[in-house]
Amino acid sequence: MRLVRYLLLLLVICMADQREAQAQPIDADAVVAQAGDRIDAIFRAELGKPLQRAKKQPPLSEGRGPYVRAYSFSIVGFAARCFYLGEQIDEANAALAENARYYLDNPLAIVDRDSMHWHADVVMRLIDLYGSNGSAKPGLITPETEALCLKPIWIYANTCSWPSQYEYEKSRTWSTHCSENHHTMHFTVLWHFAKLAKDRPEYKDRVYQHGGTAAEHYRAWNAYFRVYCLERARKGIGVEMMSVGYNATMIKALYNFYDFGQPEVKEAAGKLLDLYFAYWAQEQIGGVVGGGKSRVYFGKGLEGGDSHSMAWIYFGIGQQPTLNGHDVNPYLSSYRPPAVVADIALDVEGRGQYEVYQRVQGLGKQGYTFPLMDAHDKASTVMNTDGGGILRYTFCDPAFIIGTPMHEPRPLEDWVSISSQNRWHGVIFPGEAMARIVPIARPKDNWRAINAQWSVQAKGTLITQKLKSHRGAAEMIVWLSKEGLSEPIEKDGVIFVESDGAYAAVRVATGGYAWGDPAFTSKTETGERKVRIGRVVVPEDEYAPVIVEVMSKQDAKSFTRFINLVLANKPRLDSGVIAYKTVYGDELTFDTNQKATPTINGKPVNYAPDRVYHSPFLKSDYDSGIVTISKGARKKVLDFNK
Repeated sequence: MRLVRYLLLLLVICMADQREAQAQPIDADAVVAQAGDRIDAIFRAELGKPLQRAKKQPPLSEGRGPYVRAYSFSIVGFAARCFYLGEQIDEANAALAENARYYLDNPLAIVDRDSMHWHADVVMRLIDLYGSNGSAKPGLITPETEALCLKPIWIYANTCSWPSQYEYEKSRTWSTHCSENHHTMHFTVLWHFAKLAKDRPEYKDRVYQHGGTAAEHYRAWNAYFRVYCLERARKGIGVEMMSVGYNATMIKALYNFYDFGQPEVKEAAGKLLDLYFAYWAQEQIGGVVGGGKSRVYFGKGLEGGDSHSMAWIYFGIGQQPTLNGHDVNPYLSSYRPPAVVADIALDVEGRGQYEVYQRVQGLGKQGYTFPLMDAHDKASTVMNTDGGGILRYTFCDPAFIIGTPMHEPRPLEDWVSISSQNRWHGVIFPGEAMARIVPIARPKDNWRAINAQWSVQAKGTLITQKLKSHRGAAEMIVWLSKEGLSEPIEKDGVIFVESDGAYAAVRVATGGYAWGDPAFTSKTETGERKVRIGRVVVPEDEYAPVIVEVMSKQDAKSFTRFINLVLANKPRLDSGVIAYKTVYGDELTFDTNQKATPTINGKPVNYAPDRVYHSPFLKSDYDSGIVTISKGARKKVLDFNK
């Protein structure tokens, strides 16, 4: 009996300790302060390893340069590690020289959009840190290597820069050279080369092919960049909305402005990075981000390829990444997110249940896609920022995140491709990084589709339909992951599943459906790969609307009650317009004729809200340039107008 009482006492003490540990406030300052240790661990994991060159690939299409992005990333990643750790210095110099000679021998690779400018910013970061005048360990890069590395970058800058690119008074920086992430990498390379070249005897007096010296280009890009940051605060960050892969590429360019720019440039870059990570932090669980997105390729959208590479670095979320040349800039940067952002990212339970609204740019005139970046006689893509466009709406709960980009059923010509390509919406669940429900018009090539679907959402209820004005879309499907979700239950034409913390329902609103476990392949730039198996619901009518509803177990009380709530609310169809009462009690209308604007509780969806960011944690009036990030007692105001 004494043993039993002793064991019970131990159990009570352990439970009390666990409750106390769970109740401890998050030390956000400490988490951010440890980012340097986590970065150090990434580099030290590669200690002593020889250079492993990635394979050079042939051109992606006729008339283009070799596809050698991965090769160059393997080179700059190796060199960065060697200089950071102080090992294999001769080998690192030889690798950088080899990479530079390759481009000089293959000039089409210099101007190809998928090779040179992806890593040239990293080369110049290494020069600024470890070159002759390096700010970290000067002299590790030899003068010979430094001079050789700049030769192909000069060719890029000389041929790929012209005055209309850094014009900002008329364009307000919304004229995009290629896609959003390419554009940002592009002007980063041009800015950074001009910064270095203006003080080097071999370049400072040269006049660029389209006019101007390096010093003149440097001044122009400094002014352009400050307006670029201001405009993203005023009108919305991410035309490639919440596309974590492309956004990581976009923001990697900002770190060089932060670390090597003049004070006002550094300040603007730091504010935009703060804004980006706040925008990301509030819509993720465990480093996996939810909400409406664009440019999420088919296989990645199903499998969960939306974990941010910096989640572990800054916040200790997820798994330690391996060293990749793509991420050298943030790894070697002094930038750290503010504690309030870390608090938002880490305290999923404390965030509670809330809604996120964001006004997003997407309307505009599509320009040339620039397979070669020196195409100065081709039209750029120009965004139309005068009106509305997209309302990103996300409903967040500690047990799930569901979100969609709501927009009018416009013809695809109204949208720029980086906005309308591969739009994603659906539900993610914590616990299993890949647990999700994804309603999507499947791309015919299992890779890309344009303007494929539209939607309306209120709280945890989403209605979506394949658009008739699509390009490249096949049948409508609803994909349910096997990981993290229970075996489905079918009742009265509705499919029900549960996760650890939530219940979900999938309903084809009109007509029947079939379902099974098809084996998809997903196309990539260089081939195809298999997509993990999931359960797939396929409506008989490709234009049949689909309703997805999700509710936390805490709110639903029981699976039976949730099922009864869903089944009690049947869609009502009148002249093609669906009226539906959600499990949360909201009244939605959705025009399957794709003409009228959907309504929520009698009010049409507003695609041009007064706030560009609106949530409990991130607020800013449209076009104001003043952003407030807050959580609890923590608060940071970013005034981009200064």
